[in-house]
Amino acid sequence: MTEQPTEPEHEAAVVAGMILDASQIDAVVGHLSPADFQHDRLRELFCFLIDAHDAGHPTDAQSILMQLREAGVLKRIGAGLVGRLTTAIGSTANVPYHMAKVRHAAILRRIRQVVPTIEAIADDDTQTPTEILDRIDAELIQIRQYDQPPAAVSHLGDDALRLCDEIDAAAGTGETRGLRTGLECYDQINGGFQDGTLNIIAARPSNGKSVLGLQWAQSIGTGFDYSVSDEGNCFVAQQPPKSTLFISLEMTRAELSARALASTTRIDGRRINSYRVTAEQRRQLRDAAESMQTNKTRLWQPHRATVSSIRATARLHQRQHGLGCLIIDYMQLVDSERGEKHDKETYRIGDICRAFKSLAMELEIPVVVLCQLNREAEGSLPTLSQLADSGKIEQHADTITAIHRQRGETDDAKLVLLKWRNGKTPTIDITFDRQHSRFVGIEAKPVQPFTNLPNDTLDYDAVVGAQR
Repeated sequence: MTEQPTEPEHEAAVVAGMILDASQIDAVVGHLSPADFQHDRLRELFCFLIDAHDAGHPTDAQSILMQLREAGVLKRIGAGLVGRLTTAIGSTANVPYHMAKVRHAAILRRIRQVVPTIEAIADDDTQTPTEILDRIDAELIQIRQYDQPPAAVSHLGDDALRLCDEIDAAAGTGETRGLRTGLECYDQINGGFQDGTLNIIAARPSNGKSVLGLQWAQSIGTGFDYSVSDEGNCFVAQQPPKSTLFISLEMTRAELSARALASTTRIDGRRINSYRVTAEQRRQLRDAAESMQTNKTRLWQPHRATVSSIRATARLHQRQHGLGCLIIDYMQLVDSERGEKHDKETYRIGDICRAFKSLAMELEIPVVVLCQLNREAEGSLPTLSQLADSGKIEQHADTITAIHRQRGETDDAKLVLLKWRNGKTPTIDITFDRQHSRFVGIEAKPVQPFTNLPNDTLDYDAVVGAQR
């Protein structure tokens, strides 16, 4: 007597549930893929059921047998397999349980399968230890991404009510949605960066990308008061300090620290860099440095970095310190994942930009990436077509802001909002304070602290007039 072949019980239960109840097919497809099945014939039958369901064909046992015969694959899959599946399972109620078991087993197989690959990477004598770690991390990230639970479908009404709850909670504090940068003339336009967004700051070399990025990192890490105006009403709210990670691929920590001190103390940065400071200025610098101990901004200055290493560092930072904002200086200096060169630089930058957008959504924070403009941006207001190396940046970014400055000693500058989803895109006149490594906007008039009175009871003219 020939022994009947056995199938993995959880895989068999999932496919059986799909045959017995066609409504299970859509639920299963949202959680499992053909690659999750270890058994060859169950995998093929799984795919056949999905194709039949998508085509509007019946998927009960008898109909599937007929369709398998017509397709010429019944002999390979076996009529006995279909029969065993439909008789072995008594109910489809436990299909979600079996799906979870199949998914768990598939993840373990992927881990075991990647071990030889990791060993081969580790044996590659042509790579540096850092490059080897980056490649290993890239392999593990693929598994980790697969292990993410499927996104749940939510009800629009529930999401709307949740937003109303957030608005009500903010009504007594003056808090507004969005992460503000501390440069008030910029924040007042669209209210700051939203969680899960990719935000590009673009400029020609030596036009202030790093200055602006570090200035924002300091402000976000320190926290600040800001004014909010609405239909003539004006009040002051507060953004508390947010943990911020500034990743510098161009400047050293010493250079960044010197700029931070110049911006904080208003001491000429050239004096700080050359150590030509007075005794009083040395005291001011030390006081400023000690006050920075409470700032939630941290710096990471790797010798080289891939998206994988940036992602791993950001995740670790989020677990250890929380993470409110990630700033990367700058995109063109991020290496390819595996040290490989693309035929075109545009492909590499496109992959990096897409990965940063994915990282912003995963961590649910704004990711700000500095970026270069090409030579065509010299002497005229920048445009989206002048983003260096890739039109994919325009595709994946939620906001794009360009810094425009004329060459020479002039301090006049502009922030050109080239793209802002659901927001305004004006040009903002600002000043570049080169001695103190900071950008300065038009000073706002002081206003009274926020109160929980309704907006329509606040008279803006009276508020400002009383404070003059």
